[in-house]
Amino acid sequence: MRGIAALAIGLSLLAGCTDAGAHRSAPPDTLRIAQQREPRSLNPALENGTSAMEWGELIFQYLVKYDDTGKLIGDAAVAVPTLANGGISKDGLTVTYHLKPGLRFSDGVPLTASDCVFSVDAILNPKNDVQSRYGYDRIARAEAPTPTTCVLHLKQPFSPLLTLVMAPQGFPILPKHLLASLPDFNSIPFDQQPVGSGPYRVLAWHRGDGVELEANPLYYRGAPKIARLTISFAADSNTAMNRLRTGEVDGFFDDQSRTDYAYLKAIPGIVASATPVNGIGSIIFNTADPVTSDPRVRRALALAIDVKSMIEKTYRGAVASAGAGRGLFIWAYDPKAYPDATYDPAAARHLLDVAGWKAGPGGMRFKDGKPLEVLFIIQAATPGDAAIGSEVQQYLHAVGARATLKAFEITQYVAPVGQGGPVYGGKFQMALYPFTNGDDPDTTDQFACKNVPPDGYNKSRICDPRIDALLERARTTYDLRERQAAYTALERILADEMPLLLLYQAREVSAFSTRLHGQTTSLSTAFWNVGAWTLAPETASPRS
Repeated sequence: MRGIAALAIGLSLLAGCTDAGAHRSAPPDTLRIAQQREPRSLNPALENGTSAMEWGELIFQYLVKYDDTGKLIGDAAVAVPTLANGGISKDGLTVTYHLKPGLRFSDGVPLTASDCVFSVDAILNPKNDVQSRYGYDRIARAEAPTPTTCVLHLKQPFSPLLTLVMAPQGFPILPKHLLASLPDFNSIPFDQQPVGSGPYRVLAWHRGDGVELEANPLYYRGAPKIARLTISFAADSNTAMNRLRTGEVDGFFDDQSRTDYAYLKAIPGIVASATPVNGIGSIIFNTADPVTSDPRVRRALALAIDVKSMIEKTYRGAVASAGAGRGLFIWAYDPKAYPDATYDPAAARHLLDVAGWKAGPGGMRFKDGKPLEVLFIIQAATPGDAAIGSEVQQYLHAVGARATLKAFEITQYVAPVGQGGPVYGGKFQMALYPFTNGDDPDTTDQFACKNVPPDGYNKSRICDPRIDALLERARTTYDLRERQAAYTALERILADEMPLLLLYQAREVSAFSTRLHGQTTSLSTAFWNVGAWTLAPETASPRS
């Protein structure tokens, strides 16, 4: 298995060294960034995960967002509502935001509290194809008593609200004057060239190629110093790294293959970083599938995989398997309740025996005449995923299970149910899937019964009344000790039921030119402060 991972990574590096393309200079006020995933829409309300946050931070504003120290700060809002400052009422049912004066959308129209009310109503509109309404569905009513005051009246106390509603984990503030008259925003010109109040505005989206943006002169902090920003798409990470080496781009953001980290660090004139974020790498089990619906089978398949060794060999320091649960539960993570993955193939074989999967000729296991076979889906054009897929195949073969690999291009892989996405459509027994949970330890969207796709992000499709009860208990109190106790109990259940096998706490792997100043990465994205970035003149010779 060592050879497989090493070969995949070696081929990645070899491919990266064959690019002989000429260096392309850009105007001194233009920053060029490559990334693997092309969005389905530039309207973040039609996106999900990192992609939604990325375009939200670039083009729009949120009420609040996270800085690079992990602190929640005001964005369009003057301050974060709390019990102490009166922004959250004593009964926990009313949350009040005060907007900064003078905010405007990039077309010059003022941004007011009415836009915030509209944004809530738009997400709750069943005609709009948003993947999740979680958080928004806890709002009984939104109102704007003054142009700079937005008040959210909740159905019940809801502690994760601040990180979900008009925050990077949810969706940004949308322009009422452009969208309110439409029945829905699912397929309109706005989705290709949206109007927001963020640091940049869209000039053009060249499908399959990239997006051109320019500094928004009406941004409340002043027009960004970097006048133009181009984001080009390179589904293959080798292509993106080649562009970095030749100087064709100045950055590589949201790298899907963390095996690239060591090579990104070695590129002259480039600073690579791997910043811990609130997300995980995981193997998701489809708990609704006949084969993997049995928790004994899920635990057995997990025990058969040497996660620690596999992650060390594949990602070479970019991520680590230790403390992976922190990526889901952040401050509420309890390593005793949700321990790191254990490698115990003997225990795996015993569990399979108990579950009725008996070893036959050649060691292959059968039950009711059917072999133990699982479809393991992964992302294409990602060497690390391919290496893990091959290793998992061998680990499972050693305990009598056969895993068939199937790879999907990234946009297809993460597509919603209505667009045939295999993960959200449940077309797998096992899926290698990294995801961002969010900025609060609430995991309702990942594990609650009612959030099974197409109604949320519960990709494992687990449905357990114990889990639902604990999630409800934790999200309806603002008492941190009560929340911690509920999450500890939840983590114990997850460790036992094994809807997903935790591989590592996610890190945002990105690389930028040393010419770029001011760039840091927050819990949300590398673009949280993009309006403050500066770019030094290009004086060096082309990179070799």
